Amino acid sequence: MIGALDCQKQKKVCKIGSIQEHSPIFAMLWLISLDKILNYSGMLNMRLSLIALISCLCVGLPLQAFAAPQTDNKTVESLRSEFGQVDTNYKAFVQTLAGLTDQVGQKKSELSSLRNNGKNLKVLREQALFHMNQQYDAMVDDPDLDIAPAQNSYRQSIVDQKTNKTNIKEQVTALDKLNAELAQAHVDRFTLANKREALTEEIRIARVNRLRDEFETRNELQVSQLVQCDPNETFKSCISRSNMLAKQKASIAFLNTIYNSATESGLINKHKNNSAARVKLLASKVIAGSFSGNGTYDINMSVDMQGMLPKNEACNLLDLSERYCTYVPEQNLADSEEIISAQALPNDDSVLYQLTVRSDQYDDEIFIDGISYGSTRLAVMLSSGEHQITISKPGYSDYEKTIQLNKNILLKAALVKASINFANGEKIQDILPGDHLGPELIGIPAGNFQMGDMKGAGLSNEKPARGEQIAKAFAIGQNQVTVADFKLFVKETSYVTEAEMAGGCAAYINGDPAYDDVLNWRNPGFKQSDDHPVVCVSSKDSKAYLKWLSQTTSRKYRLPNEKEWEYVARAGSSDNYWWGNDIGSGKANCAYCGSKWSNLSTAPVRSFRANKFGLFDTVGNVWELTNGMDIVARGGAWNFAPKLARTSVRLELSTEFRSNYLGFRALREN
Repeated sequence: MIGALDCQKQKKVCKIGSIQEHSPIFAMLWLISLDKILNYSGMLNMRLSLIALISCLCVGLPLQAFAAPQTDNKTVESLRSEFGQVDTNYKAFVQTLAGLTDQVGQKKSELSSLRNNGKNLKVLREQALFHMNQQYDAMVDDPDLDIAPAQNSYRQSIVDQKTNKTNIKEQVTALDKLNAELAQAHVDRFTLANKREALTEEIRIARVNRLRDEFETRNELQVSQLVQCDPNETFKSCISRSNMLAKQKASIAFLNTIYNSATESGLINKHKNNSAARVKLLASKVIAGSFSGNGTYDINMSVDMQGMLPKNEACNLLDLSERYCTYVPEQNLADSEEIISAQALPNDDSVLYQLTVRSDQYDDEIFIDGISYGSTRLAVMLSSGEHQITISKPGYSDYEKTIQLNKNILLKAALVKASINFANGEKIQDILPGDHLGPELIGIPAGNFQMGDMKGAGLSNEKPARGEQIAKAFAIGQNQVTVADFKLFVKETSYVTEAEMAGGCAAYINGDPAYDDVLNWRNPGFKQSDDHPVVCVSSKDSKAYLKWLSQTTSRKYRLPNEKEWEYVARAGSSDNYWWGNDIGSGKANCAYCGSKWSNLSTAPVRSFRANKFGLFDTVGNVWELTNGMDIVARGGAWNFAPKLARTSVRLELSTEFRSNYLGFRALREN
């Protein structure tokens, strides 16, 4: 069984548990074919069904129905070919989307003109009526007066006004239709973007695997070595030295051959001087050896060798993030356990030393190699070698240190107040019926920040980057609303979600995108517990929960708007993620992000480090609904590519949308 983290809510101590065997890791996205894309041109009458809309967004399947990528079986070239096709489709789709946007703008302009014309026609009708009444009055004095022209003019003004109203009604209907198609097209573009990013991830993983295969080859070389024996050296010593030099010569030649024959030799040769790649000597055999009369020894040797790439060396040579070297592909649990253990403890686990950690703050949290071990004072036995220590506490800057554990170590840390000042560092938790506790909130101060894509990697709906202001302080959930939170709400109100009433929840079923009517917040298609984020809830469901919170606490709860969400998610950072521009490995739950939940399911909330505002899972786990005119989700999810978990990414959805990767976070106004 694979070791699982079981984080206790109060102490935040992660201990080893177990999870049941999982299905394959990843389901390839539904690819919108080029002929459908082309059908978007012109009036774009082609409509994709809501099922296609929702299922296209999914990267993962329920555990029993995953269609995993065959990354190990696909070559880099075949993946790049597939990427080229998807990229071509994506670029074509972006062009047609721009055309659809122009049509919506044109239709709005036409509607505005009709409404302005309606105002003019109303004036003309009033004038025609006034003139006709004047003619009636004049006819009293002159019975022979012909008032037919005035009557006809008034009748025509009525006809013109009715025709204009009919045209307005038709234009409104057409505009609604185009707006629906535009909303669908936005989601479809996002689907293709996610497909493209998933292939980018697979290509990088395939490149790493290819280089490992190229390095871990085995070969036998014959080398000759001529040694000048030292006058004071014995024959035995001279022979031994010549053997050693011959092996070194063979090793260097073998390693250089690997570097030069590798597919990406040009790139890896740039980094080979700092490389830890090495050769393992398997066997050697002296073919011939002889002394000459002038004190030299000539040896001819056959050396059997195998190349080795330790730890993350393939990523270093290919100039890739180390997370691509820790990615665990689909395999049996027995194999997975061995590999995950090797990742968690990459050092020599045959020797253990004690690490004791203390800080000058209480209620902190210690992470060792990305895994939470609870609060100080901590004493733990670890394998020898290098470990990354991080100590976090809301309101303080992270203390980070890399240690080389080759003896028992006592580490003392002094935490420094963060430059970002919370609203008094206040933690808030309202009391609910039955003395239950509401979501754990943390106070957020007012402030200014930069919003939108600031690194140039974003979609058009993330631009332009601009300065924004949060005028008033507020409190927001430290984590996404959990299954336990929602369960209490349902128990108290007997509320039935939209998924339970009809249609179920969106996911991939047997390889095809569809709603599954058996999926809902209680059964999202994967194993979950009370401390997982609630999913399969719509915008209506989330607002019903928050309305109940408001009524039971006499406080104002709601969804955060997009500006508030990005402000707390960035926590003072202008990078792609609050910790930097690289997703890293094991820092969040998203596709190819190196956690044991990636591409499989949601993770328990608080399984990863909090940002500098004290918020958990603002990157990955589940998309979070926001409050606004349009339904927009933020933050990425367990089955979406890392690039789509960037802080500025916006996922536009339909009103009734719900899926097993969509949840929400509560905000409380002061």
